[in-house]
Amino acid sequence: MNTTRPTPPELAQNARQHAAAIPAQLAETMAENARLKTIAITVMLEIAALRERLPPAAGE
Repeated sequence: MNTTRPTPPELAQNARQHAAAIPAQLAETMAENARLKTIAITVMLEIAALRERLPPAAGE
């Protein structure tokens, strides 16, 4: 049994082999999901920034 940790080149090779095994449609879906998550995070940050600029609501 090999108890040593894999070296970075071994990890990169493993990642390439795994990536090649992902069907094209799944890869496209994953990329689209990442893009949508990025957009959602950006929108949430923009909303938070706008809320900071609002005057305090009456009663607070």
